[in-house]
Amino acid sequence: MTLLATGRSLLTGLGLNRFGRLRFEPAEEARFIQDGKAARQTHFLISGIFSLVAFNLFLLSDWMMVPDRFDLALRLRLLVYTPVALFFLVVSWRFRDFALQLPAAITEWVAMLGGVFAALCLVAVLLVTDSPYAGMYRGGLLPILVFGTLVMRFRFQLAVVFCLSLIALHLLTVFGAQGVRPPYPELEAPMFLLLLAVAFYTLAMNFRTEFEERLRFQRKERSAALRRELEASQARLETLSRQDALTGVPNRRRFDEVAWQCWQRHHQTGEQLAVMLLDVDHFKAFNDHHGHPAGDQCLRLVAKALQDTLADGDGTLARWGGEEFIVLLPHTDEVVAHRVADRLVQSVRALQLRHEASSTREVVTISAGVALGRPAMDGRDLSAMVALADRALYQAKHEGRDRLVMDRTPKGS
Repeated sequence: MTLLATGRSLLTGLGLNRFGRLRFEPAEEARFIQDGKAARQTHFLISGIFSLVAFNLFLLSDWMMVPDRFDLALRLRLLVYTPVALFFLVVSWRFRDFALQLPAAITEWVAMLGGVFAALCLVAVLLVTDSPYAGMYRGGLLPILVFGTLVMRFRFQLAVVFCLSLIALHLLTVFGAQGVRPPYPELEAPMFLLLLAVAFYTLAMNFRTEFEERLRFQRKERSAALRRELEASQARLETLSRQDALTGVPNRRRFDEVAWQCWQRHHQTGEQLAVMLLDVDHFKAFNDHHGHPAGDQCLRLVAKALQDTLADGDGTLARWGGEEFIVLLPHTDEVVAHRVADRLVQSVRALQLRHEASSTREVVTISAGVALGRPAMDGRDLSAMVALADRALYQAKHEGRDRLVMDRTPKGS
Protein backbone atom coordinates (compact mmCIF):
# COMPACT_ATOMS: atom_id res chain seq x y z
CA MET A 1 0.00 0.00 0.00
CA THR A 2 1.42 3.39 -0.99
CA LEU A 3 1.90 6.26 1.44
CA LEU A 4 -0.91 8.19 -0.26
CA ALA A 5 -3.29 5.24 0.00
CA THR A 6 -2.36 4.75 3.66
CA GLY A 7 -3.05 8.41 4.42
CA ARG A 8 -6.36 8.31 2.57
CA SER A 9 -7.39 5.18 4.50
CA LEU A 10 -6.54 6.84 7.81
CA LEU A 11 -8.45 10.02 7.01
CA THR A 12 -11.46 8.02 5.81
CA GLY A 13 -11.47 6.04 9.04
CA LEU A 14 -11.43 9.23 11.07
CA GLY A 15 -14.39 10.75 9.22
CA LEU A 16 -12.82 12.60 6.21
CA ASN A 17 -14.26 11.26 2.99
CA ARG A 18 -12.85 11.50 -0.54
CA PHE A 19 -14.43 14.91 -1.15
CA GLY A 20 -12.85 16.44 1.96
CA ARG A 21 -16.07 16.39 3.97
CA LEU A 22 -15.99 15.46 7.61
CA ARG A 23 -18.40 12.56 7.62
CA PHE A 24 -18.55 8.93 8.72
CA GLU A 25 -20.41 6.14 7.04
CA PRO A 26 -24.21 6.73 7.34
CA ALA A 27 -24.84 4.47 10.35
CA GLU A 28 -21.85 5.75 12.30
CA GLU A 29 -22.62 9.35 11.29
CA ALA A 30 -26.14 8.99 12.69
CA ARG A 31 -24.73 7.72 16.00
CA PHE A 32 -22.21 10.56 16.09
CA ILE A 33 -24.89 13.20 15.54
CA GLN A 34 -27.21 11.63 18.10
CA ASP A 35 -24.42 11.25 20.66
CA GLY A 36 -23.60 14.96 20.63
CA LYS A 37 -27.09 16.33 20.03
CA ALA A 38 -28.00 17.29 23.60
CA ALA A 39 -24.56 18.73 24.37
CA ARG A 40 -24.57 20.86 21.21
CA GLN A 41 -28.04 22.20 21.93
CA THR A 42 -26.90 23.24 25.40
CA HIS A 43 -23.75 24.78 23.92
CA PHE A 44 -25.75 26.77 21.37
CA LEU A 45 -28.08 27.98 24.10
CA ILE A 46 -25.32 29.22 26.41
CA SER A 47 -23.23 30.65 23.57
CA GLY A 48 -26.33 32.30 22.14
CA ILE A 49 -26.98 34.16 25.40
CA PHE A 50 -23.42 35.48 25.54
CA SER A 51 -23.46 36.39 21.84
CA LEU A 52 -26.68 38.34 22.28
CA VAL A 53 -25.18 40.35 25.14
CA ALA A 54 -21.98 41.00 23.18
CA PHE A 55 -23.95 41.94 20.07
CA ASN A 56 -25.85 44.65 21.93
CA LEU A 57 -22.71 45.94 23.66
CA PHE A 58 -21.50 46.93 20.20
CA LEU A 59 -24.08 49.72 20.29
CA LEU A 60 -21.19 51.72 21.72
CA SER A 61 -19.27 51.31 18.46
CA ASP A 62 -22.43 52.25 16.52
CA TRP A 63 -22.70 55.49 18.49
CA MET A 64 -19.04 56.36 17.99
CA MET A 65 -18.47 55.23 14.37
CA VAL A 66 -21.83 55.65 12.57
CA PRO A 67 -23.54 58.41 14.57
CA ASP A 68 -25.58 59.40 11.51
CA ARG A 69 -27.28 56.00 11.52
CA PHE A 70 -27.21 55.23 15.22
CA ASP A 71 -31.01 55.25 15.41
CA LEU A 72 -31.18 52.56 12.70
CA ALA A 73 -28.49 50.48 14.43
CA LEU A 74 -30.37 50.80 17.73
CA ARG A 75 -33.65 49.61 16.22
CA LEU A 76 -31.98 46.72 14.37
CA ARG A 77 -30.13 45.47 17.45
CA LEU A 78 -32.75 46.01 20.17
CA LEU A 79 -36.06 45.88 18.32
CA VAL A 80 -35.37 43.37 15.54
CA TYR A 81 -32.46 41.04 16.26
CA THR A 82 -32.81 40.79 20.05
CA PRO A 83 -36.53 39.78 20.12
CA VAL A 84 -36.00 37.17 17.40
CA ALA A 85 -32.91 35.74 19.14
CA LEU A 86 -34.66 35.71 22.52
CA PHE A 87 -37.61 33.87 20.98
CA PHE A 88 -35.42 31.03 19.72
CA LEU A 89 -33.43 30.90 22.96
CA VAL A 90 -36.55 30.72 25.14
CA VAL A 91 -38.20 28.12 22.89
CA SER A 92 -35.02 26.01 22.96
CA TRP A 93 -34.96 26.21 26.75
CA ARG A 94 -38.65 25.71 27.52
CA PHE A 95 -39.24 23.00 24.91
CA ARG A 96 -35.88 21.28 25.14
CA ASP A 97 -37.25 17.74 24.81
CA PHE A 98 -39.20 18.66 21.70
CA ALA A 99 -36.18 20.42 20.21
CA LEU A 100 -34.06 17.32 20.80
CA GLN A 101 -36.52 15.28 18.75
CA LEU A 102 -36.01 17.53 15.74
CA PRO A 103 -33.30 16.66 13.17
CA ALA A 104 -29.95 17.98 14.34
CA ALA A 105 -29.53 19.85 11.05
CA ILE A 106 -32.39 22.19 11.99
CA THR A 107 -30.64 23.34 15.17
CA GLU A 108 -27.34 23.73 13.30
CA TRP A 109 -28.88 25.81 10.51
CA VAL A 110 -30.87 28.00 12.90
CA ALA A 111 -27.69 28.78 14.86
CA MET A 112 -25.74 29.53 11.67
CA LEU A 113 -28.48 31.73 10.20
CA GLY A 114 -28.60 33.61 13.51
CA GLY A 115 -24.98 34.62 12.90
CA VAL A 116 -25.75 35.68 9.32
CA PHE A 117 -28.73 37.69 10.60
CA ALA A 118 -26.43 39.52 13.03
CA ALA A 119 -24.08 40.37 10.15
CA LEU A 120 -27.02 41.63 8.09
CA CYS A 121 -27.81 44.16 10.80
CA LEU A 122 -24.33 45.65 10.33
CA VAL A 123 -24.62 45.51 6.56
CA ALA A 124 -27.92 47.41 6.62
CA VAL A 125 -26.22 50.27 8.47
CA LEU A 126 -23.12 50.21 6.25
CA LEU A 127 -25.18 50.46 3.07
CA VAL A 128 -26.73 53.79 4.10
CA THR A 129 -24.20 55.50 6.39
CA ASP A 130 -22.16 58.52 5.35
CA SER A 131 -19.71 58.12 8.21
CA PRO A 132 -16.02 58.41 7.31
CA TYR A 133 -15.39 55.53 9.70
CA ALA A 134 -17.53 53.11 7.70
CA GLY A 135 -14.44 51.22 6.52
CA MET A 136 -13.38 50.50 10.10
CA TYR A 137 -16.96 49.86 11.16
CA ARG A 138 -17.00 47.09 8.56
CA GLY A 139 -14.51 45.32 10.80
CA GLY A 140 -17.48 44.45 13.01
CA LEU A 141 -17.97 41.44 10.74
CA LEU A 142 -14.75 39.95 12.12
CA PRO A 143 -15.96 39.21 15.69
CA ILE A 144 -19.18 37.74 14.23
CA LEU A 145 -17.11 35.44 12.01
CA VAL A 146 -14.81 34.40 14.86
CA PHE A 147 -17.71 33.86 17.23
CA GLY A 148 -19.54 31.64 14.73
CA THR A 149 -16.62 29.45 13.67
CA LEU A 150 -14.74 29.14 16.98
CA VAL A 151 -17.18 29.86 19.82
CA MET A 152 -20.44 28.51 18.41
CA ARG A 153 -18.41 25.84 16.57
CA PHE A 154 -20.71 25.34 13.63
CA ARG A 155 -20.14 22.04 11.86
CA PHE A 156 -17.33 22.55 9.35
CA GLN A 157 -19.58 22.53 6.28
CA LEU A 158 -21.87 25.13 7.79
CA ALA A 159 -18.86 27.10 9.00
CA VAL A 160 -17.67 27.31 5.39
CA VAL A 161 -21.10 28.50 4.28
CA PHE A 162 -21.12 31.01 7.14
CA CYS A 163 -17.69 32.44 6.24
CA LEU A 164 -18.57 32.68 2.54
CA SER A 165 -21.78 34.48 3.47
CA LEU A 166 -19.89 37.05 5.55
CA ILE A 167 -17.30 37.55 2.80
CA ALA A 168 -20.12 38.16 0.32
CA LEU A 169 -21.75 40.65 2.73
CA HIS A 170 -18.41 42.42 3.16
CA LEU A 171 -18.13 42.85 -0.62
CA LEU A 172 -21.72 44.01 -0.77
CA THR A 173 -20.97 46.82 1.67
CA VAL A 174 -17.89 47.84 -0.35
CA PHE A 175 -19.55 47.98 -3.75
CA GLY A 176 -23.14 48.66 -2.76
CA ALA A 177 -22.75 51.44 -0.20
CA GLN A 178 -24.82 54.59 -0.97
CA GLY A 179 -22.85 56.91 1.29
CA VAL A 180 -19.93 59.18 0.47
CA ARG A 181 -16.66 57.79 -0.78
CA PRO A 182 -14.50 56.70 2.20
CA PRO A 183 -11.64 59.06 3.02
CA TYR A 184 -9.16 56.16 3.16
CA PRO A 185 -9.92 53.88 0.17
CA GLU A 186 -6.50 52.31 0.46
CA LEU A 187 -7.73 50.51 3.61
CA GLU A 188 -10.37 48.57 1.69
CA ALA A 189 -8.02 45.91 0.30
CA PRO A 190 -6.21 45.27 3.62
CA MET A 191 -9.54 45.02 5.45
CA PHE A 192 -10.78 42.47 2.92
CA LEU A 193 -7.55 40.49 3.13
CA LEU A 194 -7.81 40.57 6.92
CA LEU A 195 -11.30 39.13 6.68
CA LEU A 196 -10.07 36.41 4.33
CA ALA A 197 -7.14 35.58 6.63
CA VAL A 198 -9.35 35.40 9.72
CA ALA A 199 -11.84 33.22 7.82
CA PHE A 200 -9.05 30.87 6.72
CA TYR A 201 -7.47 30.53 10.16
CA THR A 202 -10.75 30.13 12.03
CA LEU A 203 -11.96 27.55 9.50
CA ALA A 204 -8.73 25.63 9.98
CA MET A 205 -9.30 25.63 13.74
CA ASN A 206 -12.95 24.71 13.26
CA PHE A 207 -11.91 21.79 11.03
CA ARG A 208 -9.38 20.59 13.56
CA THR A 209 -11.87 20.87 16.42
CA GLU A 210 -14.51 18.80 14.63
CA PHE A 211 -11.90 16.33 13.39
CA GLU A 212 -10.71 15.72 16.95
CA GLU A 213 -14.31 15.48 18.17
CA ARG A 214 -14.98 12.79 15.59
CA LEU A 215 -11.74 11.05 16.51
CA ARG A 216 -12.75 10.98 20.21
CA PHE A 217 -16.17 9.64 19.25
CA GLN A 218 -14.64 6.90 17.12
CA ARG A 219 -12.26 5.93 19.90
CA LYS A 220 -15.19 5.81 22.32
CA GLU A 221 -17.15 3.66 19.87
CA ARG A 222 -14.24 1.29 19.46
CA SER A 223 -13.70 1.14 23.21
CA ALA A 224 -17.39 0.36 23.73
CA ALA A 225 -17.25 -2.31 21.02
CA LEU A 226 -14.16 -3.87 22.58
CA ARG A 227 -15.83 -3.77 25.99
CA ARG A 228 -18.91 -5.52 24.59
CA GLU A 229 -16.73 -8.13 22.91
CA LEU A 230 -14.83 -8.65 26.15
CA GLU A 231 -18.05 -9.02 28.13
CA ALA A 232 -19.39 -11.47 25.53
CA SER A 233 -16.14 -13.44 25.67
CA GLN A 234 -16.27 -13.49 29.45
CA ALA A 235 -19.87 -14.70 29.29
CA ARG A 236 -18.87 -17.45 26.83
CA LEU A 237 -15.95 -18.45 29.03
CA GLU A 238 -18.23 -18.45 32.06
CA THR A 239 -20.64 -20.70 30.19
CA LEU A 240 -17.84 -22.97 29.01
CA SER A 241 -16.47 -23.24 32.53
CA ARG A 242 -19.82 -24.69 33.57
CA GLN A 243 -20.34 -26.87 30.52
CA ASP A 244 -18.87 -30.23 29.66
CA ALA A 245 -16.74 -29.80 26.56
CA LEU A 246 -17.52 -33.21 25.08
CA THR A 247 -21.26 -33.60 25.61
CA GLY A 248 -22.41 -29.98 25.96
CA VAL A 249 -24.39 -30.70 29.14
CA PRO A 250 -23.55 -28.94 32.46
CA ASN A 251 -20.38 -30.14 34.13
CA ARG A 252 -19.80 -31.14 37.74
CA ARG A 253 -19.04 -27.56 38.82
CA ARG A 254 -22.37 -26.31 37.46
CA PHE A 255 -24.21 -29.24 39.01
CA ASP A 256 -22.73 -28.47 42.44
CA GLU A 257 -23.94 -24.85 42.19
CA VAL A 258 -27.49 -25.81 41.15
CA ALA A 259 -27.68 -28.67 43.64
CA TRP A 260 -26.55 -26.51 46.55
CA GLN A 261 -29.21 -23.88 45.78
CA CYS A 262 -31.86 -26.54 45.34
CA TRP A 263 -30.80 -28.24 48.58
CA GLN A 264 -31.15 -24.96 50.49
CA ARG A 265 -34.63 -24.31 49.10
CA HIS A 266 -35.80 -27.81 49.95
CA HIS A 267 -34.32 -27.49 53.42
CA GLN A 268 -36.61 -24.49 53.98
CA THR A 269 -39.75 -25.96 52.38
CA GLY A 270 -39.34 -29.52 53.69
CA GLU A 271 -40.01 -31.01 50.23
CA GLN A 272 -38.46 -34.20 48.92
CA LEU A 273 -35.93 -34.43 46.08
CA ALA A 274 -34.21 -37.22 44.16
CA VAL A 275 -30.64 -37.79 43.00
CA MET A 276 -29.91 -40.23 40.17
CA LEU A 277 -26.56 -41.61 39.05
CA LEU A 278 -26.51 -43.02 35.49
CA ASP A 279 -23.70 -45.14 34.04
CA VAL A 280 -23.21 -46.33 30.44
CA ASP A 281 -22.99 -50.09 30.61
CA HIS A 282 -19.73 -51.75 29.50
CA PHE A 283 -18.38 -48.46 28.19
CA LYS A 284 -14.72 -49.51 28.44
CA ALA A 285 -15.51 -52.50 26.27
CA PHE A 286 -17.29 -50.20 23.81
CA ASN A 287 -14.17 -48.01 23.58
CA ASP A 288 -11.88 -50.99 23.16
CA HIS A 289 -14.02 -52.51 20.42
CA HIS A 290 -15.21 -49.40 18.49
CA GLY A 291 -12.44 -46.92 19.28
CA HIS A 292 -12.31 -43.74 21.32
CA PRO A 293 -13.83 -41.44 18.63
CA ALA A 294 -16.87 -43.72 18.52
CA GLY A 295 -16.90 -43.69 22.32
CA ASP A 296 -16.97 -39.90 22.38
CA GLN A 297 -19.82 -39.87 19.87
CA CYS A 298 -21.65 -42.45 21.97
CA LEU A 299 -21.42 -40.21 25.07
CA ARG A 300 -22.67 -37.22 23.08
CA LEU A 301 -25.69 -39.15 21.81
CA VAL A 302 -26.46 -40.57 25.25
CA ALA A 303 -26.21 -37.10 26.83
CA LYS A 304 -28.58 -35.67 24.21
CA ALA A 305 -31.10 -38.46 24.73
CA LEU A 306 -31.03 -37.91 28.49
CA GLN A 307 -31.32 -34.15 28.10
CA ASP A 308 -34.23 -34.44 25.65
CA THR A 309 -36.03 -36.78 28.06
CA LEU A 310 -35.69 -34.26 30.88
CA ALA A 311 -36.60 -31.30 28.66
CA ASP A 312 -40.24 -31.26 29.75
CA GLY A 313 -39.42 -31.33 33.44
CA ASP A 314 -37.31 -29.28 35.81
CA GLY A 315 -34.58 -31.86 36.39
CA THR A 316 -30.89 -30.96 36.08
CA LEU A 317 -28.57 -33.25 34.12
CA ALA A 318 -24.77 -33.07 34.34
CA ARG A 319 -21.81 -35.16 33.38
CA TRP A 320 -20.42 -36.58 36.62
CA GLY A 321 -17.24 -37.98 35.17
CA GLY A 322 -16.16 -40.53 32.54
CA GLU A 323 -19.26 -42.37 31.38
CA GLU A 324 -21.34 -41.33 34.41
CA PHE A 325 -24.12 -38.75 34.48
CA ILE A 326 -26.05 -37.34 37.43
CA VAL A 327 -29.60 -36.01 37.60
CA LEU A 328 -31.21 -33.87 40.30
CA LEU A 329 -35.01 -33.93 40.47
CA PRO A 330 -36.53 -31.32 42.82
CA HIS A 331 -40.05 -31.49 44.26
CA THR A 332 -40.49 -35.19 43.60
CA ASP A 333 -41.61 -38.40 45.27
CA GLU A 334 -40.75 -42.07 44.78
CA VAL A 335 -43.37 -42.68 42.08
CA VAL A 336 -42.27 -39.72 39.96
CA ALA A 337 -38.57 -40.47 40.47
CA HIS A 338 -39.10 -44.10 39.42
CA ARG A 339 -41.03 -43.04 36.31
CA VAL A 340 -38.39 -40.47 35.26
CA ALA A 341 -35.50 -42.89 35.82
CA ASP A 342 -37.27 -45.58 33.80
CA ARG A 343 -37.81 -43.13 30.92
CA LEU A 344 -34.13 -42.24 31.00
CA VAL A 345 -33.10 -45.89 30.80
CA GLN A 346 -35.52 -46.49 27.92
CA SER A 347 -34.43 -43.37 26.03
CA VAL A 348 -30.85 -44.64 25.77
CA ARG A 349 -31.97 -48.14 24.81
CA ALA A 350 -34.16 -46.57 22.10
CA LEU A 351 -31.09 -45.02 20.45
CA GLN A 352 -30.23 -48.50 19.16
CA LEU A 353 -26.51 -47.74 19.22
CA ARG A 354 -24.78 -51.05 18.39
CA HIS A 355 -22.60 -52.41 21.20
CA GLU A 356 -21.14 -55.69 19.99
CA ALA A 357 -18.89 -55.99 23.04
CA SER A 358 -21.76 -55.79 25.55
CA SER A 359 -22.79 -58.86 27.51
CA THR A 360 -26.10 -57.21 28.41
CA ARG A 361 -27.63 -56.24 25.05
CA GLU A 362 -26.47 -55.69 21.49
CA VAL A 363 -27.14 -51.97 21.92
CA VAL A 364 -25.85 -49.32 24.32
CA THR A 365 -27.73 -49.26 27.64
CA ILE A 366 -27.43 -47.50 30.96
CA SER A 367 -27.94 -48.44 34.59
CA ALA A 368 -29.47 -46.04 37.12
CA GLY A 369 -29.32 -45.69 40.87
CA VAL A 370 -31.90 -43.44 42.55
CA ALA A 371 -31.91 -41.97 46.06
CA LEU A 372 -34.64 -39.80 47.63
CA GLY A 373 -34.54 -37.61 50.68
CA ARG A 374 -35.88 -34.61 52.56
CA PRO A 375 -33.08 -32.18 53.43
CA ALA A 376 -35.06 -30.78 56.35
CA MET A 377 -35.77 -34.18 58.00
CA ASP A 378 -33.33 -36.92 57.01
CA GLY A 379 -30.20 -35.47 58.49
CA ARG A 380 -28.27 -36.16 55.30
CA ASP A 381 -26.30 -33.79 53.16
CA LEU A 382 -26.02 -33.84 49.38
CA SER A 383 -22.85 -35.94 49.35
CA ALA A 384 -24.64 -38.57 51.40
CA MET A 385 -27.51 -38.62 48.89
CA VAL A 386 -25.02 -39.08 46.04
CA ALA A 387 -23.39 -41.94 47.96
CA LEU A 388 -26.76 -43.65 48.35
CA ALA A 389 -27.50 -43.21 44.64
CA ASP A 390 -24.07 -44.65 43.84
CA ARG A 391 -24.79 -47.67 46.03
CA ALA A 392 -28.11 -48.18 44.22
CA LEU A 393 -26.27 -47.88 40.89
CA TYR A 394 -23.81 -50.57 41.99
CA GLN A 395 -26.73 -52.83 42.83
CA ALA A 396 -28.30 -52.19 39.39
CA LYS A 397 -25.07 -53.28 37.74
CA HIS A 398 -24.87 -56.33 40.01
CA GLU A 399 -28.42 -57.33 39.05
CA GLY A 400 -27.62 -57.37 35.33
CA ARG A 401 -27.50 -53.69 34.19
CA ASP A 402 -29.93 -51.93 31.81
CA ARG A 403 -32.23 -51.19 34.73
CA LEU A 404 -32.85 -48.85 37.63
CA VAL A 405 -32.67 -49.52 41.35
CA MET A 406 -34.25 -47.33 44.04
CA ASP A 407 -32.34 -46.86 47.26
CA ARG A 408 -34.22 -48.38 50.19
CA THR A 409 -31.97 -47.27 53.01
CA PRO A 410 -34.09 -46.32 56.05
CA LYS A 411 -34.30 -42.54 56.59
CA GLY A 412 -32.01 -41.21 59.27
CA SER A 413 -29.49 -44.07 58.97
